[in-house]
Amino acid sequence: MLTTGRCPRRRKATYNVRTRQFIERAALSAALSLSLLGLGTSAAAADTSAPLPISSYRDMAVDAVHQRVFLSDPFGDSVVVTDYTGQVVKQISGADGAWGFALSGDSRTLYVALRDAGAIAAIDTVTLQETARYDTGTGAGAYAGPTSLALAGGKIWFGYSLDTWRGALGSLDLSGAQPVVTRNQALDTFRGSPRLAATAQAPNTLVATESDGNTAAVAVYDVGNGQADTQARRVDPGPDGCESLQDVALTPDGQQVVVACAAARYHQALRTADLADNGTYTTSGSPTAVAIDPAGTIAAGVYGPSSPDVHLFAQGNPTAYTAWDFPEPSDYADTTLVSGGLAWAPDGSRVFAVTETSGSSSLTLKVLNHPRVDTTVTVQAPASSPRNQDLTLTGKLEAPVGFGAGNTVDIWRIDDPMAGEGTLIGSASVAADGTFEYTDQPKAKGDVQYTVQYHGDTRHESAYGSVTVHVTSD
Repeated sequence: MLTTGRCPRRRKATYNVRTRQFIERAALSAALSLSLLGLGTSAAAADTSAPLPISSYRDMAVDAVHQRVFLSDPFGDSVVVTDYTGQVVKQISGADGAWGFALSGDSRTLYVALRDAGAIAAIDTVTLQETARYDTGTGAGAYAGPTSLALAGGKIWFGYSLDTWRGALGSLDLSGAQPVVTRNQALDTFRGSPRLAATAQAPNTLVATESDGNTAAVAVYDVGNGQADTQARRVDPGPDGCESLQDVALTPDGQQVVVACAAARYHQALRTADLADNGTYTTSGSPTAVAIDPAGTIAAGVYGPSSPDVHLFAQGNPTAYTAWDFPEPSDYADTTLVSGGLAWAPDGSRVFAVTETSGSSSLTLKVLNHPRVDTTVTVQAPASSPRNQDLTLTGKLEAPVGFGAGNTVDIWRIDDPMAGEGTLIGSASVAADGTFEYTDQPKAKGDVQYTVQYHGDTRHESAYGSVTVHVTSD
């Protein structure tokens, strides 16, 4: 027999079956109450909302190691640093036309595209001081300097403008004794400085997009050999085309590109291999931002005062499992998400959103806590198994949002369910898709119950599942 439900967080060497049965009934009652009230997966209100000392914005990077958020201020020539509650830690000046960011894999260095200096700056994330500046050789200014950065193929890639009508890709290689800049890649593809996206799990894949205000172009490159080798290219992608592209993101597995095109009423998904249509994420309003966390959860932001501003989706599911609607300060003012104004904390615990209020010249950083969603554990095992022989349990954690890597479940065994004592016999690693496996050698004959316990995390409620196996003689 299979059961599922929530479980207590406290771990013990043994537990009593009567206690467990009471917990099961209480958990089921609580779950039903939440379901009837419609509160099972409701989003928490924004924990914090802090004003920013800037009136321009282009990009955001989140440093999980030091719990810092970096925001670019291109027209104020600065980089603003906040903590995880949105409180300003420092405003770094002298960043001429600070536009796009790329954070090193070890979170030690933030690279900043300085459009108005024609350079890329390196900022130490501990001291918050600029430690180096690399000339890109592109020239400086609105139709020359670098604007977007991405780490791929062991290099820092940047998008820049050749002139008023053309854009290109360049790369900065810091692996040798001297920095090496390579320019003029992907020529005749973009009509302006391209926006870039990459993911650590697909290190040789680089996505570049551009929009001239009408139709957008999207391209995918293999940069593993040091050059941008075109794998796929498409103009005006999506079922209804893509006008005025606002943002782009690549899923962690590198299999899907998600774009926010202002003219649509959904976020479009494209298959990375060939940029064919690969589904949509239904939103209400004009798409203006997209960000994807390491577990594949998609945050899709829209511009529209009469609809939810930020929606969350499990990868591949077109329906949002929760959403936030920003409160309006008055009947005469609207609070809206800015273009490209979303970023995840790498652990998926919260979403950072940059907003603006009509009639105000300043911006605000909102911190949105991810709701703890209901989770289930299913467990499978043979109906019977010989004593002192390998018995393999398999199962899966399931929830509206992915689990990522690094999770474990505890395995309890009750050799005699009627006696009331259970023993913690081990733990099993959970794969990114939620599956797990554990092998035991039961000693006692008769019915043996196995209970798998997940203790929850910042995004998932605790849960358990059980299965009973009849153990026979050797």
